[in-house]
Amino acid sequence: MRYRDGRRSLCLSSQSGCPLTCSFCATGQMRFARNLTSSEILDQALHFRRTEPVDHAVFMGMGEPMLNHDAVLDAARQLPGLGITHRRTTISTVGWLPGLRRFVDDVEEPIRLALSLHAPTEELRSELMPVNERYPLSDALDECRRYFDLRRRKVFVEYVMLRGVNDRVEQARALADLLDPKVFKVNLIPYNPTGMYAGSTRKAIAAFKEVLDDARIPATVRLTRGRDIDAACGQLAAVAAG
Repeated sequence: MRYRDGRRSLCLSSQSGCPLTCSFCATGQMRFARNLTSSEILDQALHFRRTEPVDHAVFMGMGEPMLNHDAVLDAARQLPGLGITHRRTTISTVGWLPGLRRFVDDVEEPIRLALSLHAPTEELRSELMPVNERYPLSDALDECRRYFDLRRRKVFVEYVMLRGVNDRVEQARALADLLDPKVFKVNLIPYNPTGMYAGSTRKAIAAFKEVLDDARIPATVRLTRGRDIDAACGQLAAVAAG
């Protein structure tokens, strides 16, 4: 992903497919194959590094990184050799607690943490993300707060905007009540078409963000990239050869 400010950011996958079946994600609808090795993860970065410099990486491609904790961390720890420092590396999780706890306890490098949240209540999150039945949002948020207490680094919250599902003003207020502005920064993500939901309107996203701004919750709206080739956030899925 190329940005106007000069950043060259990679979106890395940690698994082939994903077993967690989030309802808005195309990857979750395909069959899970296996974890990727650390070499396979690094090969993704090397592929792009061969053509131009890269300086940021996010583990937000296919798969749940905390289900492949060791390989993901091994790969992340080698990224500085490609020009991507730990402070410019972010690992995202839906809140898979066994891996998240290990990350909080063991990772002393300044690698950033992101939580895929997508709903301000346990009930709605369970509808969108079945993992919430096993590892509730409240427990995931507790681990994120512990990460901040131990590492003094903010946690990014990813929130995909689904029209009429999670984008109402009252839901923005509920989200603001959940999050401490000292600990969390929200990234609102316009929904990319996968045939499962409609994306929120620009007006709804702006109104949602205004509530967070008023509550002093740091919030940005993510730029959409890769939509034209079905490679944007939530769209990654394997296409079988015919």
